[in-house]
Amino acid sequence: MKIATSVMISDNMTMFCGVDIVSAQLSSIWQGDDPFNYIYPVFVMQIAVACLFTSTVKSLLEPIGWDNGVKTDLTMLQRSGKKGWLIGLFCFFCPLCLNLSVSKMIHHNVKLNNKVAESFDNVAHLMSLSSFHVVACFLDDLQLLSSEIGRLAMSVSMISGLFSWCSLFINYTTMTSIQAKKSNACIWIILSCCFLVLVITFILRPIMFWIIRNTPEEKCIKEGYIFSILVMVLLSSLFGEIVGQHFLLGPIILGLAVPAGPPLGAAIEDRLECFVKSILLPIFIISSTLQVNVFEIQRQEFLILEFIVFISFLGKLLGSLLPALYCGVPYQDALWLGIIMNVQGVLDIEFWVWAVGLKLISQRIYTCLVLSAVIVTGTISPSVKFLYNPSRRCNAYKKRTIKNCSKRNVEFRILSCIYHNENVPTILNVLEASHPTTYGPICIYMLHLIPLQGRASPLLVTHKNSQKEDSSNSFNPSSHIINAFKLYEKQNEGTVSVNSLTAISPYSTMHDDICSVASERRTSLIILPFHHHPSFSSTSHLPTSIRKVNQNVLKTAPCSVGLLVDRGSPQRAQASNKNDKSPYLVAVIFLGGEDDREALAYGARMGENSSVKLTVFRFSIRRENPDPASNADMLDNHSIDDFKKYSVGNENVVYREEEVKDSIGIVTVITSIEHSFDLLILGKDHDQNSSSDLLRGLEEWSEFPELGLVGDMLASSNSNCNGSILVVQQQSSVDSTLLDSPKYYFGELA
Repeated sequence: MKIATSVMISDNMTMFCGVDIVSAQLSSIWQGDDPFNYIYPVFVMQIAVACLFTSTVKSLLEPIGWDNGVKTDLTMLQRSGKKGWLIGLFCFFCPLCLNLSVSKMIHHNVKLNNKVAESFDNVAHLMSLSSFHVVACFLDDLQLLSSEIGRLAMSVSMISGLFSWCSLFINYTTMTSIQAKKSNACIWIILSCCFLVLVITFILRPIMFWIIRNTPEEKCIKEGYIFSILVMVLLSSLFGEIVGQHFLLGPIILGLAVPAGPPLGAAIEDRLECFVKSILLPIFIISSTLQVNVFEIQRQEFLILEFIVFISFLGKLLGSLLPALYCGVPYQDALWLGIIMNVQGVLDIEFWVWAVGLKLISQRIYTCLVLSAVIVTGTISPSVKFLYNPSRRCNAYKKRTIKNCSKRNVEFRILSCIYHNENVPTILNVLEASHPTTYGPICIYMLHLIPLQGRASPLLVTHKNSQKEDSSNSFNPSSHIINAFKLYEKQNEGTVSVNSLTAISPYSTMHDDICSVASERRTSLIILPFHHHPSFSSTSHLPTSIRKVNQNVLKTAPCSVGLLVDRGSPQRAQASNKNDKSPYLVAVIFLGGEDDREALAYGARMGENSSVKLTVFRFSIRRENPDPASNADMLDNHSIDDFKKYSVGNENVVYREEEVKDSIGIVTVITSIEHSFDLLILGKDHDQNSSSDLLRGLEEWSEFPELGLVGDMLASSNSNCNGSILVVQQQSSVDSTLLDSPKYYFGELA
């Protein structure tokens, strides 16, 4: 190849001392030049092959959970609590002590070269390390970030990783000072690192906050600001190399100083994530694995090393399992936690490459470690993916429905989910119409859902009631929504209580937050805004992502669910406006089935409200020879009879029966009434025996199956409905074998 100007060969190692840039330029393939004899075409081809190979392997292994890759939030240390700290400490020191003990035992019982014996001591230390970044990527790939085990694993890995980085810093500084052969080298390295920390903390971090303050709300960070952050990264990395530390030290400390989440953290993630994951990461992986040579492995070294790897696995497992059980974590979750803490990834490989560079381990040992990581992580990933089911903890062991809350002196608990500010007025209308009273109070849990951006760890924050909100609170996006619900609570003092929460999580696991809150608070109804809002377009929330969240909640909800469609032009202002004397017009469309019976129960509760005028439409098919009544028909008739008896004497309630021949008849009736009401309530699914003929033919036009056939028709663009639509799904299943398991928490923010 026409690349090197001079070559040195010594000790089986070839070194290129220079590059002739001029002669290395490709003229043309038409002049007979071979492009792969030149440095630039070879370099570009290597990058292309690396990216193509890693993306192909990722797509093939992703179904079984074999794809790993970040954003660190130091506030997790404050929220970890005593349990997180206890488990994190044991997770680091337990494998370290076991590994070092086994290594010393091997020294006394196996004849080894002194250099090899020292390498095993270093391996014992390296295998006891944990990385928050690796665990975060692993949980993100398996969509477990928002699960209880995921939150605990993130907390534990943050604490264990902190001690791992401290031990690496001490080890690296010691080895560098020894190789420098200067008595005061260690002191100067430590002082230089302290200087770097002070500069980042008191100069660069305030600059980042200045950037945030000078960026208007809902506006993007200027490109010049992003460029300045990238310059900081390069300079911090250069400084680390100059003072004799690893080039990653400076960027890691700088990354910890970046304020997590939007706007700055999210902007940096948007600019860099694709390039890093698609270009830089594949290059690093390929370059690291090029050093692997399985033909150099010696049997004795391999067996001893695998024994240390096994002891390390056992140490991390016991170091997580035992303190977790002591803290009251369920046995199954504690076991999975110990297994998850053994995953290894890119940062572990970087540690081993660093150890080879400092001659702490040999090339053969490095090869064995890489193979061990592939085996261990390759076994853990599919095991967790297919055997651990986080949604089972949200299964209910008793019925939690609207109908069960219809009795007097029973609190009606509702989880109201908010994606953006525009959801608030419509939801408050529905809540006000729900008729809170002193003998039938309503407890509302308001959950503001924010997509995870610019941070690695999801958050579930409970906002405690206070008269004054902290303007510097990082959860300021929720303040307007919280204030609106507080005002509603104040207007209905004594009958309504509001508890506000904020969930920051990726869309793929956002339903876990919703279902876990509903399960822990024992709510009877979850209200979800429909993903399509005709008068609103958001850059922070993607409609397709919201739709997927809603669909996942409908599948796994521990109680009844109401999907609220806002048509964007309600006939009247908010129902809580006391000066408005016009009634809030509500209609219930009843075709039959458990979902319709649940919708009827909610409508009946609203019918007690003096400011609500309720109309119930029951549809039935006209038959000359009616079929014998089925069990479902009998339940429907019983519900209707109870409703009639309950509504006797209530002038605000109207009951109408509509007999139709087929689906055309039901469409005609609904079309004639859809524009006359502020709120239409109906069930998602209908009993097949009683309504199959009524709905025949509507399936072909269904666009949103999560709304059911009738709900989809009302929400379509062709509909004249100008109010709101609430599509109700009754709690789908009850796990009779599930008992209340102990709950554990890792801290709470005010």
